[in-house]
Formats: sequence, C-alpha cells, structure tokens
Amino acid sequence: MAKAEAAKKTGRVLVVDDEANMRRTLADILRNEGYEVTTAATGEEAVQRCSEAAYDIVLMDVRMPGIDGVEAFRRIRRHQEGVRVILMSAYGLEELKQAALDEGAIAFLTKPLDLDQAVRLISEVKDTAILVVEDDERVSAPLQAELKQQGCRVTVTRSPHDALELVEQIRFDLIFVDVNLPAMNGLELYLAIKKISPMAVAIMITGMDAEFEALAREAVRRNAYTLVRKPLDIDHVLALLSRVIGRRASGDMRKPPPAQ
Repeated sequence: MAKAEAAKKTGRVLVVDDEANMRRTLADILRNEGYEVTTAATGEEAVQRCSEAAYDIVLMDVRMPGIDGVEAFRRIRRHQEGVRVILMSAYGLEELKQAALDEGAIAFLTKPLDLDQAVRLISEVKDTAILVVEDDERVSAPLQAELKQQGCRVTVTRSPHDALELVEQIRFDLIFVDVNLPAMNGLELYLAIKKISPMAVAIMITGMDAEFEALAREAVRRNAYTLVRKPLDIDHVLALLSRVIGRRASGDMRKPPPAQ
C-alpha cells in the first residue's frame, strides 16, 4: 500500500532509450524512488505511448534509430502540451540542445548520465518550492491552486516582512513578487531578497500601470528572471516554471525574451 501511495504521489514517467540496459537501469532506479515507470525503445514508440496515456515526465535519449528524441519530443507535445520532457545525449550537440530548450524541453542532460542529478531533477519538477508574494487574493488564489495541482509546494504571503522571514528560513526555487505591495514595493523587496538569497530566481508581477511596470522592468534589469502581467496567463506561467527548473539543471539560465 505504501508503495502504491508513493507512486501516486510522485507521478508517471516514460523512459525512452534504444539501449536496453540503460532503459532497465533508469526504470529500476525510478521505480525504487516510487514512480510508476513505462519504457519505450524508439521515438516512434514514445509518441505512440504518449498518444495512449498521460505522463508527467518523459526522460528520452536524443540519438535513436528512426526519429530522434527532439523530433519525438515535438510530436509528443501535440498529444500532451503540458508534458515535461527531459532529453539526454552522449554528444555535445550544443545547437540541438539550445533548440530543444527554446522549444520547451525542461532540461538537456549529458551522458554518461549523473543518475543522482537525473532523479533529483525529476523530483524537483514534481516538488518545486515556490513563494508567492501577492497582495491581491484574486491573483494569488488561482495561481496557488494551479501550482499545487502541478505538484509544487506553494507558500503565499501578502506581507513583504513575512516574505523576507520565509526566505531566511526556506530555500525557494522560484519567487513571484508583485511590485504593488504594502509597506515596501516589489523592487525593494526583490533587492532585499537577493541580499539574503543571491541565487533566488524571481518573476515580477505587474499590472498595466506605468509606474509599476517601470519598477518590474528595473527589477529585471537588476537580474530578476522576467516579468508577467495581470491578469496572469497561467499557461505562460507554467511554461516559465518548467523553463526555470530545466535550464538550471542544464546550466543554461538565459532569460526569456523581454516582455513587450
């Protein structure tokens, strides 16, 4: 029973690799971690499996007979737009890596695979710690609900003071900061957070007011990751979340194109 509950909690993973030993090894490790694992030997088989069932994460080799992992990834996205795909390759393929990340793959891992890193990344995708600092419950409540549905651990506060206390005590993978806050504006809060946690990744939330937009853009200029506008586009927010998690694992923290 305990193992079944763990599998339900951690989700379903599809492992795709044409090397049978690699498939078995990855599948065994992930099953021991509590995941429900299915395997496929080719890109075509992976696409077929994703058309028949939903997976939380697809861990897929790039170099395979038939269609390669990147093309399989593109076809899988047609069936499951929100699926998180982690690609892996024994070759440098820097141009292919950047293309895959730009198209929405959450990470590109190098073979020989660091198994601890791979397991940790899969875990982080389903167990990301997020802080939302937002004064308007009409914004924070649906954002919190959607992030929790994605398996994230979400903390919400309306108070900049409370946010700073939380950052001192907890490592958050991602922090959403509204620029229109009581007592301290979002730019001031972001700069204070950076002093406590220099590696914190922050996404600024702003309305259409020119004053607040300017504050958000200044935060981005000072190394906040990007800004999003109200009303929030949840699909866009989830895409940013996947991008942050995967690119950090791939050592590629380029910012997305500037918001217009």
